[in-house]
Amino acid sequence: MSVATSPVVDVNVPRFNQAVIAVVTACAFVFQMPVLVWVGFGLLFVSRVFGPDVAPLTQFYVRLVRPRRTDDIEFEAAAPPAFAQLLGTVTLGAAAASLAIGWTVVGWGLTLLVTALASLAAVARICVGCVLYRRFAS
Repeated sequence: MSVATSPVVDVNVPRFNQAVIAVVTACAFVFQMPVLVWVGFGLLFVSRVFGPDVAPLTQFYVRLVRPRRTDDIEFEAAAPPAFAQLLGTVTLGAAAASLAIGWTVVGWGLTLLVTALASLAAVARICVGCVLYRRFAS
């Protein structure tokens, strides 16, 4: 079965992705570098459009990080984190577009929102997008 069509995902793949996005977007804000917002958006967009088989962060985790782990792999349903990623992609896209057209307050506000929610998911395992999916889509 292809990773892209799998109904389950290693719980650490979304957490790894969220951690990287949190760091990239936090650096974008701290150093006032809108290009990093576009980088974060690009990483999420590639994953959403082309799937985990070509997603750079997922492939980095699967090929380099996971083989070095010694604990058991825990799986979860793939749909909630995929929905959360979709929300992050749309929000970060709106942030990047806002920054591009000069709406800096909106752009940085949306960037900080993504940073906060990605950090919360990566560190505390509280995925707001996953909660929304379970509440409204299932």
